[in-house]
Amino acid sequence: MLHSIFDVHAHYDEVAFDADRAAVLAAEHAAGVSGVINSGSSVPSSRRSLALAHRFAHVYASVGVFPLEAYGAAPDWLSQIAEMAKDDRCVAVGEIGLDYHLEDGAGPTEAQRECQKDVFRAQLALAKERGLPVVIHDRDADEDVIALLGEQPCSGMIHRFFSRAEYGFRLLEMGFSLGVGPAITYANAGELIRVVQNMPLERLLLETDAPFLPSARYEGQRATSRMIEDVCTVIARVRGDITPQEAAGAARENTRRMFGV
Repeated sequence: MLHSIFDVHAHYDEVAFDADRAAVLAAEHAAGVSGVINSGSSVPSSRRSLALAHRFAHVYASVGVFPLEAYGAAPDWLSQIAEMAKDDRCVAVGEIGLDYHLEDGAGPTEAQRECQKDVFRAQLALAKERGLPVVIHDRDADEDVIALLGEQPCSGMIHRFFSRAEYGFRLLEMGFSLGVGPAITYANAGELIRVVQNMPLERLLLETDAPFLPSARYEGQRATSRMIEDVCTVIARVRGDITPQEAAGAARENTRRMFGV
């Protein structure tokens, strides 16, 4: 059993944990999960993330508006996020970014893409103003994400990286860290594995996106931070230069350095 696991991106405020949230967080902490960053995806979920961070000493929060939440955000969304970003338990602005994924053959309209970009730009500026790293959601929008990050340079991580390897290497060259999660345990993870094999260990962060992405052997169940053990096992196997515990320890040190936790 691994220790010093730090899950840099989870959503323990989600309804999937309503029945046993406190018990799950306490049990995982006792079993080796040293820390969690609970990610906001809207104004309400950012408030819930901060509430969890104030309730549990090993939980921290990131606050932000997720791209698919951009269309319905309240007129004062930015001022609310900016106020939350001042909280001592807030360690990042996120989850922010772009999402152009096609669902049933349809993706965001051009107007919706522009809305996403405007909301993304505003939060990149907020992160720079507050001196906070960013947690970036990029789904099928690699070129635009890279372009906007080029316009507004900042520090941070790409959450749940699962793009083509060429984009991973470009983002690493730009100075970003990559969040690697249970996706690496699935059969279609060839591009991600190529990046993990060749990336600097100093840019590795670990996450689950709990409850949304369980490791392959738990497919169909809700994800929890302990599933990072499976992630570390695969990372150690495909790299060949570290053990699973060394992967967890390195990622924890990278988390400390990036987020100041």
